[in-house]
Amino acid sequence: MKLAKRLITFSLAAALSLSLAACGGGSGGSTPAPATTQPAGSSSATEPIKLTMATFLYVEAPHRAVIDRLVEEYNKIDPNVQIEISGAGYADYWNNLTTEILANNETDIMQIYPENLASYQTLREGGAFLDLTDRFNAAGLEGKLTGQETGVYDDKTLGVSNYSWGTTAMFYRKSMLEEKGIDPESIKTQDNFLEACRKFSEGDSVAMGVVYGTHAFSVSEWNRLIARPVSNGLYFADGETAPYTADHLNCNSEANVWAAQWWNDFIATEKCGKLVLDKKDSREMFWNGEVPFCMDGPWFIGMCQEHDAAMMDDIGIIPQFDVVYNGETYKPNPTNFPVLSLISSKCEHPDEAWDFLLWMTSAEAQKIIADCGQIPASIEYASSDEYKAAYPLSALFYDFMENNYTTLIADPAIPEYSELSQVMIDAAAEMFTDTPVDVKPILDEAHDKMAAILGS
Repeated sequence: MKLAKRLITFSLAAALSLSLAACGGGSGGSTPAPATTQPAGSSSATEPIKLTMATFLYVEAPHRAVIDRLVEEYNKIDPNVQIEISGAGYADYWNNLTTEILANNETDIMQIYPENLASYQTLREGGAFLDLTDRFNAAGLEGKLTGQETGVYDDKTLGVSNYSWGTTAMFYRKSMLEEKGIDPESIKTQDNFLEACRKFSEGDSVAMGVVYGTHAFSVSEWNRLIARPVSNGLYFADGETAPYTADHLNCNSEANVWAAQWWNDFIATEKCGKLVLDKKDSREMFWNGEVPFCMDGPWFIGMCQEHDAAMMDDIGIIPQFDVVYNGETYKPNPTNFPVLSLISSKCEHPDEAWDFLLWMTSAEAQKIIADCGQIPASIEYASSDEYKAAYPLSALFYDFMENNYTTLIADPAIPEYSELSQVMIDAAAEMFTDTPVDVKPILDEAHDKMAAILGS
């Protein structure tokens, strides 16, 4: 795929990543941080060194509070390094990052999602990001960070999973289910879930908000709940693995067509979902007691607590349900969402930038991150009894991964991903409306468009 051709649609597909979204305040109290240690390569120069960092998370108040705390604590360790944080709204952030990399004036440090790594790395000849392989290996971080394998592209470690990660589950309002006589533990399959949702689908009432239109959630919610568990790949077969060629495309497979038709029926025929333009709308419906269900990740715990701490006693979490298709039961395989931190290949102070990224993997920093309501990237800390005691609801997601979910499947980290994802978003806008439609022709057309993108 020629670079020029990719750039035509790259900005339009800027919001393709599946947003981790905002997290709220702490989900169970904080724990004392250990004493800080001086980074191995901390600055000793007399003139202050300025580092710039861009993150799409910074526009959300809870994330901003945590990131500010990280910078504040790091300044105590190395006061000679000044870190300036910037961020734009979710869509604008990706557009800005594209423009800045092409103009060679991006920030020193950037945070992105794994599925965007290849697209941005290949925007500039020679690579937009610094190769961190030697630094990473020397730090002994191998096997210590969740999702770190997603930070590798072209056999180079470009990103560090040093912030947090999340997967998804189903949140429910206890009082609403109890009123309808529904035991949440009885929701094991998509049919069980549909049966429960039907009890709330009367008149204008629905069971959950469903994001539709041009937002990436219009694909991701259906994909994680129904499609990928049965198809093992929304874009490519065999768990989104290579070969990334037209003959390996999977979007219009029999399983994906069935899953899309089920989701259309859930919305348009069963009237179980209300179409909303943004995820915040479905969250507010949940908070306001308009719907009993909200599919979300561990960050939603903190958001709920920040919205109304008194509401927390009425919130429960169950794992995503199994999907029964053609008489066979498939376990959920929702994507793991780590946030990657990268250093620009144009950074004038790479050692100081690396020291900050390395410090973010420390126990001290990870405990600060836990206050955001998310699961810290450190495997040791996130699986510790200390963490589970301090953040019991968040710890449920770890339990779901071990006991309810099969191998998590990530979107394909290839340069063409942004374009492929935009095709799927366009298809979802046609398929998932409040009108019954035949989804197969739409997915067949999506397949042809994807094949053209891949050069076939």
